[in-house]
Amino acid sequence: MINRFSVLFPIFFAAILAFISYWVQISVENESEKRGNKLSNSPDYFLTNFKTTQTESDGSIRFILSANEMTHFGQDDTTRLKKPLLIRYKNNVPSSQIEGGVGLVSTDGEEVQIIDNVKVARLETETKPKMELFTDQLTVLPNKDQAFTKRPVRITQDPKTVVNAIGMRYDKKNGIMTLLEKVRVHYEKPIKKTNLNAHPIIQNKNPKK
Repeated sequence: MINRFSVLFPIFFAAILAFISYWVQISVENESEKRGNKLSNSPDYFLTNFKTTQTESDGSIRFILSANEMTHFGQDDTTRLKKPLLIRYKNNVPSSQIEGGVGLVSTDGEEVQIIDNVKVARLETETKPKMELFTDQLTVLPNKDQAFTKRPVRITQDPKTVVNAIGMRYDKKNGIMTLLEKVRVHYEKPIKKTNLNAHPIIQNKNPKK
């Protein structure tokens, strides 16, 4: 019987699908003049040190997408990104990011795979601690607002919470991430900081009569 453990990460993991939707829009944009020969398995175009920025209506940064290389293959109409990094901003300050060794975007962007050292991070703010998800393969279906993996995942949250599991599914519609098997949670209660400026209470155990 599959052990299912559901936890809510509405802000943290929803960022993945927002990221990927923009990633797909940029990576598989229609550049027909560069897609001439689809009979060859060789790349029909590529870019090095790729970087693009999307801004909000007020001019503030929304996303920055970068990759060491972006390569398009005309035969199967797929796009490959080497060491992609997508950073989401809020009020011109980085709020979360997703990165990996390789990104593979299918025809029409129906499926995106991120493989090799995948990390999704919600960066620390004044009100929220840093949270990270690690795995070695992640499949994202942008049009269905879903993401999943059958591989081991590890989730960490500052200061000392660690969740390990095998397999994960995320559905943006209900905002729930479901961990599928062998779920283990390690939690250490934070130690309260003592007030060094507070005056100690001194008790005399042997009062004079």
